Amino acid sequence: MKYIRYPNEEEWKNIYNNSPLVGFSFSSSGFYNNNLNAIDIFDSPIINSYGLLLIQRFRSLVESYILLTFYYQLEIPDDTEKRDNNGSFKDFESHHFGNKEKFDYYSDVFYFKVFSCWEVVGHILNIQYNLGIKKIEFKKVVRKLKGKDDDMFLKLSEIMSNIELINANTYRNHITHNYSPNMPGLVRRIDDNGVAIEYVQEYFSSSVVYENIKSVLELLKRSIEVIQYFDEVDDIS
Repeated sequence: MKYIRYPNEEEWKNIYNNSPLVGFSFSSSGFYNNNLNAIDIFDSPIINSYGLLLIQRFRSLVESYILLTFYYQLEIPDDTEKRDNNGSFKDFESHHFGNKEKFDYYSDVFYFKVFSCWEVVGHILNIQYNLGIKKIEFKKVVRKLKGKDDDMFLKLSEIMSNIELINANTYRNHITHNYSPNMPGLVRRIDDNGVAIEYVQEYFSSSVVYENIKSVLELLKRSIEVIQYFDEVDDIS
């Protein structure tokens, strides 16, 4: 297998310093227990534990973002005008395939990690507001906030309904359950009558994915900022 170049320390720092991540930090103790009348003395320590988990997952998200940005900046000529009628990459040279392979890998990791961060946010809210949800889904948690904290509900609902988050969720679901939307070609599905239908799948170019990733990162930051309480921060960089 051919050696794949990774960013050196200077390149790593340069990507980070020019990213949406600069200046963003949060603390594991920054998520207060809103359910102050609860008799369960373990609520606050558990919230703190989830805060630590969120920091851990966010750091992994930062790593994925830096690496996918590195390969994106090495150039991946896969926009519509750079593909032929069969979806093939007509402007690709040998090194472009390596760039795309690594970009696809780290962008897939990014999407899995970013939604896992929102699930942790859901766990924190579930305990903060004593929602009693057994299986955590961020959307379900947000809906449960209505009537308990309407300001929080409205702010998180706005984030949840953002078109970029909806697109990201669609992309993630395709990766997980259907087909890889970063590979052009034919796919087959079986309709309700058992008939096989072949069609050209929708292709998401690297530039489309990259712009969505930057937008989704901003939405996650806003989500964390909304549910924070204290000003103390931990270094997540």
